[in-house]
Amino acid sequence: MSSLNKHVITPAQPLRIVATLMAVIVVTVAGQWLYNQSSTAAQQQQLTDIEQQLTNLQQQRQMLRADNQQLQQTNTTQQTQITELQQYLSLQQATDQQLQMQLVELQGKVITLNKELVFYQTVTQGNNSSKLQVRELDLSANKSQAGYYHYRLVITQGKKLSKPLTGDVAITVNGKTTDGTAKKINAENKSLQLRHVQVIEGQLKIADNIEPISITIAIKPKKNKTVSQTLDWQIEDKH
Repeated sequence: MSSLNKHVITPAQPLRIVATLMAVIVVTVAGQWLYNQSSTAAQQQQLTDIEQQLTNLQQQRQMLRADNQQLQQTNTTQQTQITELQQYLSLQQATDQQLQMQLVELQGKVITLNKELVFYQTVTQGNNSSKLQVRELDLSANKSQAGYYHYRLVITQGKKLSKPLTGDVAITVNGKTTDGTAKKINAENKSLQLRHVQVIEGQLKIADNIEPISITIAIKPKKNKTVSQTLDWQIEDKH
């Protein structure tokens, strides 16, 4: 082969170049499309996951809201029950205090009745004295009125005096003034209506300048001689 044949220049082929470019463009566009499709699918999956999470959160929120409402209702019910219990306890305490006061009062009445029962038993069983006498004298200060004193006098008839007695009972307070002068106060006169035992009660008024020392009880039956007894002035402290 001659040297001329070795250096033959092949003319350019424009159609091949265009085809190549078109192929490159098609491959590039296809690759981009596939990439976009893949990205879109991933984004769609992420969006689906986010929507599912949002749905779950909304459900949890609704459940929490329902639980909160239930807790509020329970709390309201418990508060109502606590208020009712507090009111019941207050009422119970007030009732207990009232019952305690009534119990103390009844105990005092029982003591008084027991004393009177002893007197009546003494009279009816024949163990009492044969004389008309003062069996008991109780004195107590009137806390609401200064200078006033309540007295309770028990007189027994005596076993030798079987008939009812009528007459008068004179009460005299023996004391002294602030300068030491003796002073007698004719405090009270009561009716005597005695059948075995008689209880006489009343109030005595003592002036501020007089100090009581003793009290004289004069029992004056209409058909018997007067019986007189003098007892010390002793004030009982009654609570």
